[in-house]
Amino acid sequence: MNWRPVLRPLQTHRLKRLLAWLGDARRRGLEFPLLAALGILGSAWLFLGVLEDVATSDPLVDVDVIVHGVLQQLRTPSMDSVMVAMTELGDVQVVLPVVAASLAWFLWHRLWRTSLYWLAAIAVAELLVKVLKFALHRSRPGLLYDGLESFAFPSGHATMSVVAYGFLAFLVGRKQGAAVRFLIATTATLGIALVALSRLYLGVHWASDVIAGASFGLAWAGALAMAYAYATDEDIKPNQLSIVLMATLLLSGAWHIRQHHGRDSLRYAPLATSSEAGLAMPLGS
Repeated sequence: MNWRPVLRPLQTHRLKRLLAWLGDARRRGLEFPLLAALGILGSAWLFLGVLEDVATSDPLVDVDVIVHGVLQQLRTPSMDSVMVAMTELGDVQVVLPVVAASLAWFLWHRLWRTSLYWLAAIAVAELLVKVLKFALHRSRPGLLYDGLESFAFPSGHATMSVVAYGFLAFLVGRKQGAAVRFLIATTATLGIALVALSRLYLGVHWASDVIAGASFGLAWAGALAMAYAYATDEDIKPNQLSIVLMATLLLSGAWHIRQHHGRDSLRYAPLATSSEAGLAMPLGS
């Protein structure tokens, strides 16, 4: 199916509507919403552009092959171990406890609107990843997964890391001082970037898979954050919540890495080694 006639009008229509809204916001002196909306627009535009290129097999696909080949040539045993640990922090065994702990906190404190935004953030992101994987049937660089997860586009690790960790960073930092917000944003960005990079380094995704997942995640989380900022002023007790989140992340991450790092190191080994080991086990996206 030729996706170009469908995707280009969709991009153009959304761009015109958002530019009209931005012009009105600018006239009313809303500088912060303007900058935030531009970031959301850029991320959404990038996602749709990459989606179009992948769906129509544009030259970006050739770039994917080149990037994959270069990164596989740069692999070393010590860096492999680090990157396996990074990718494990994006596994469902780590992300799900963080999601559940956050939701439990919101419900315990009767933060009903925050709970709904959080559920929407996670559910929509996960649904879109599954739908696109099924619709495009794009093969991964290596045969490491079975079923729906054998398809590459978009990267579930990149998407869910941006949405989950990014939206939580927004919630925790929105009422903090500038220095604290900067620290929270930098920490979250570094963690997300390492998870995304690990997917490329370990050879389980093409570059466009990761770019699309991250750009959609940023657009979706950013849109929700903007809507949340104007729709509710619920007190999430950010200092206490951050302690709960860090404890959950450290405990679930440490347990998962301790339990699976050895097996995952073999599983994500360079192609020749992993083929000899005969490992092709399904585990996440």
